[in-house]
Amino acid sequence: MKIAHISDLHFGCEIDWVRDELRRTIEDAGVDLVIASGDITQSATVEEFRAARDWLHGLTAPVFVIPGNHDLPGMDLTRFLTPWKRYKEYLGHDLEPEMTFDLVHVKGINTARRILPHWNWANGMISQRQCREVGRSFEASNAPWRIFVMHHPVMNSRDFPLDVSLFNAHCMLGVLAEQKVDLVLAGHQHHAYIENRVVNGHTTLFLNASTAMSARIRRQPNGFNMLTFNDKSVRIDRMELCDKAFKVFSAETHTKA
Repeated sequence: MKIAHISDLHFGCEIDWVRDELRRTIEDAGVDLVIASGDITQSATVEEFRAARDWLHGLTAPVFVIPGNHDLPGMDLTRFLTPWKRYKEYLGHDLEPEMTFDLVHVKGINTARRILPHWNWANGMISQRQCREVGRSFEASNAPWRIFVMHHPVMNSRDFPLDVSLFNAHCMLGVLAEQKVDLVLAGHQHHAYIENRVVNGHTTLFLNASTAMSARIRRQPNGFNMLTFNDKSVRIDRMELCDKAFKVFSAETHTKA
């Protein structure tokens, strides 16, 4: 099974030719699923959501999408009264979707909040309810691979260009270890990386993606991750934009214990 993990599309400040090249690369790869880990729009406007919907619906493969902090309206009444109205209208009513396949079980949550106990509301939060629901979801799974999707990274790499706070991250880390989740996919930082965490002999891979198509790059070019699964291993190709095309920047294979 082949999965394209894209993130931080930021429709509204996307680069047109990069957007088109991303589609071509995904379609040529013949992926079985596209996972989009939040910040689908830049400013959560109707026009941006409409463009995002059209692009995502135009992909051949099914799409698994969760929101990010940029998918909330700005500082107006809409943010506080109906924060997810536009997202639900254009991208789907389920903010915490779940999909099951023969090889993989995918569960996502919404870590964006309309208000936070912090000066920077771009940060994220995980609730006790979400921890319980994720635990129940994976506890009932029989798939060989367990994939968890969130926008804000639950692990902070040392070389991230941007600090991020995720409130109650420790709660979710406990659930992920208890349920032996294999991969955690995230975005937010516009910075790709892989980090391993081993608990009681089980390895969880924390996989971050760069921005796939927007002009809001930081230290890395546009990019995304390509995951190829079989029963016992996953190959992770980190794709980066180079010479007007997405090419494999690095590749590694991980085997299930």
